[in-house]
Amino acid sequence: MREPNPRLARQRVIENIWRENEQKKATLQGTLTPSTFRNPKLYFGLMLFMGIAGLILFSATDKAVERKHISPEQRTRNNLDVLAEALGRYRFHTGAYPTLRQGGLAALVREPAFEQAPNWDGPYISHLAKDAWNSPFFYVPPADGNELPDLFSSGPDQQPNTPDDLRPDPSCFDPGTDWTNGWVRAHDRLPGVTVGQ
Repeated sequence: MREPNPRLARQRVIENIWRENEQKKATLQGTLTPSTFRNPKLYFGLMLFMGIAGLILFSATDKAVERKHISPEQRTRNNLDVLAEALGRYRFHTGAYPTLRQGGLAALVREPAFEQAPNWDGPYISHLAKDAWNSPFFYVPPADGNELPDLFSSGPDQQPNTPDDLRPDPSCFDPGTDWTNGWVRAHDRLPGVTVGQ
């Protein structure tokens, strides 16, 4: 018997290793490899999946918001309470409710130009909205400084001084003094926004 050639023996060993490697690759074909993460199809699939998941989540939250529907009357009452509280803050700073010459409710958004309001420290609201029926809120300043102003929405019939008029809670006109401790001047609250012009 002849001794096997060491070169041929090495070559057979290398071929066996190569075959085993190919068999292992074939069995592991479905698993993740580092080259998988360089495949743009994977990223496209992930983006598509995240987009679909986002749409599902958005539609679920949208339906939840629809279920929490606020009636037009309640939305208008909420707006009236916010206006009454802003009027109370205005009065706290200036000493009186805004007059019609000062712009009425507009004085809550921008400092009055025609008749100055001493110590005005607003804006007290970001903008002056309309009620749920797209009508402006009615405001009549009090004749006596100790009375409350007449603030109301004309309601669904959009006719003032009818039974369906909506008015704020009278206690909202006096927000108390707790909020004054944390009150920040408008210029500091709204950096970069010009107030009053």
